[in-house]
Amino acid sequence: MEAVLQRSANGSASDAATSMVARVALIMNSFDDPGQLLRLDQVVIRTGLPRSSVHRILTQLHASGLLQHRADGYRLAAPSLPVTRMVDHSQLRGVASRVLDRLQTDTGLVVHLGVLLGADVVYLDKVSGGSGTVVPTRVAGHTPAHASALGKAMLALLAAEEVDSIVGDPLRKCTPATIADLPTLHQELARIRSRHGLAYDDQELAVGLSSVAAPIAMADGELAGLSLTGAVPIHRLQRMAPFLTRAARGISERIGSTEFALARNQADSVTVTDDMLSRVLRTLSSDDWV
Repeated sequence: MEAVLQRSANGSASDAATSMVARVALIMNSFDDPGQLLRLDQVVIRTGLPRSSVHRILTQLHASGLLQHRADGYRLAAPSLPVTRMVDHSQLRGVASRVLDRLQTDTGLVVHLGVLLGADVVYLDKVSGGSGTVVPTRVAGHTPAHASALGKAMLALLAAEEVDSIVGDPLRKCTPATIADLPTLHQELARIRSRHGLAYDDQELAVGLSSVAAPIAMADGELAGLSLTGAVPIHRLQRMAPFLTRAARGISERIGSTEFALARNQADSVTVTDDMLSRVLRTLSSDDWV
């Protein structure tokens, strides 16, 4: 009897999982193309599912980065990689881990490692140290790419047409300083390209916080980046930019990026230079060296 009940329970759980997968597939398939906008009631009509279920699933799909949500409806996210490709970030996180710790120790700022997923930054790692600065981000969390230095550094690697298809218009404002339209965003991305990928945001993601970011060259074409964030003025972050650029380049070299790969005999000199910079920075107060 117990075995029968167990099989029955397992069957119910399996049926529930299958039902949920079927509902998600039904909702995703209701979008004919990535640019099509559908309101909640339109998805309900197309799928024939209960309104409460559709709303709950749409919210979860948006939180997962598979759908974009605007005032006029939902649409499929246009990811930076094909949706059928599963990406393992363990190598990137493993290589970057010590670099992030070092940057945080040397600068006292919050350090982020992230990738671009659709119109959002997904944070792979975050090192806060003991700075006491509260930054409203978390590992595996999402924030709008257009609203942060980290996101803009990665968007600047894309063609204008790709940016248009990913972020949409108008853009969601996180603070009064957030870029809110595509023309302004394209102007900002052009400035970032002219700075060889360095991006800044001044209270665009969170009031009182500013950031500087640099892209990480990936051999597989994925878009990744590194950023420093803190309650500091932009001119201080500009002084830290060379250290961030060097750190991003170092991560690229260590994961075998074809764009920034160096000969083996140069690796030791890079390590020695980094050690010397780190020792110098630690002998000065942040105000002195900044």
